[in-house]
Formats: sequence, C-alpha cells, structure tokens
Amino acid sequence: MVIGMQHALPRIAPPSVAIAFAPSRNETLIMYRKIKLKRQVHDLRANEFGSLADLRETAESPDQNILMICCADHGLVVDDLSFTDQQHCVIVRNMAASIPGSCLVGSSATINGIQYAIRRRNVQDIIVCHHFNCLLAAHWMKPSLNPVMVGPAREFIQKAKHVVDEHYHYTNQRERLGLMVCEHTLFQLENLCSHDFVRNRLESGQLRLHGWVVDDDTARVLSFDPIEHAFTGLEQLANQDRIS
Repeated sequence: MVIGMQHALPRIAPPSVAIAFAPSRNETLIMYRKIKLKRQVHDLRANEFGSLADLRETAESPDQNILMICCADHGLVVDDLSFTDQQHCVIVRNMAASIPGSCLVGSSATINGIQYAIRRRNVQDIIVCHHFNCLLAAHWMKPSLNPVMVGPAREFIQKAKHVVDEHYHYTNQRERLGLMVCEHTLFQLENLCSHDFVRNRLESGQLRLHGWVVDDDTARVLSFDPIEHAFTGLEQLANQDRIS
C-alpha cells in the first residue's frame, strides 16, 4: 500500500484525443458506451456529487484542494491525466482504490491519509479513481480464490463480484471485469461516506464526490453521473451544470 502526495493535478485527456481511439480488434469494449448500473444497489446522494465545472473551479485555486484515491496498480498513468499543470493535488494510492468503511476496527493508512487531506489541506473535491485493466481486480475475480481472500480482496468478492454475477448480464469476461470495477468504485464511495469526518463535510456542503474509471489503453475517463446512475465519458459531461 502506497500513500503519497503528487505535485500535479490529474490530467483529463482532451476530448479530441479521448474519442479518437477505436475499440480493440474483435471486441466491443464496455468503456465505449454509457455503463448503466443498478440503482437499487447503492445509497448515494446525487447532491453530494460534484461536476466537471466544480473541478475546473477548484483547479484555479493555488491550494491542494483536490484529493484522488487511486489504485497502486495504475502506476503513473493517473498522473498523466490533467486539465491544468499548475495545480497541486493530494494523491492516496492503495490496492484497487479501496477505502475501509467506518465499521472496520483499527487504524488504516488510507483513512489517515484521507483525514489529513480533508482536515489539513482543506480538500473540497474527492475523486475515487479506478481503472478497467486492474490486475488486482482480475486476480480477485477468480473463483478459486474466494475462500482465502481477506481485506480489500474479500470486500471486492463479497460486494462488487457478487452484485455483478447476481444482477447483471454480460457477454464476456472483459465486460464482467469492467462492471465489477465500476461497482467496486461505487462501493468505495459508500465506504468513504460512512466516516463522520466525511459525512459532516458533505452535509455542510464543504465537500464534493467524484467517481472515475479510466481506460488504461486510451486514458479516456468515465465519470459517474449520479442522476443517470451511470458511468459516462467525461467529454460528454464537459458542459454539465452543477448538480443541485
């Protein structure tokens, strides 16, 4: 598990670049369409999510006001996604962008990092950012591993994997993994909201949430739209108004 600060705001690939890539041969990739998720599975409040307009406004500040929680398996790719070169961003990296819920007992380096960013850096926007080609998630979805997994892997199996296998129809294993990554991202947002220091700031309007999934091959970003309850290409949300 790695926790660190990166002195660069995550780049969002320009729309003209992001939409120029075609799916890999012989595949229709799940990330190239709107990914509609099951609304009844999650308890997420639309008015607690920010828009791209909010991020752009926050990016104009000289302070470290944006926190990204991302997968260590993603490496430096996340650092190459940004819409400004002059903003500082706090980055917390761990296994599959996993966030322990408040029900778990004991100290967590991830939660300590998030607390530091919110309380000391006055973070206004939190982005939970996962990616489709996550090797950890691909490993965790193997059925033979289920009885022995613990920690983030156990939660992935019990929540994201279970929900996808029980409630979704998919045509291949790539789609299955893509759906699990999206569901896992929403479960981590719920875990984040379970902590009082996050919940209090959300309710007072001092904090906004964002859920992202990145296509590793093209750097295309899909952002969670809480109104549609779907992950949609970020370029399609570029002119989205603030959620009220």
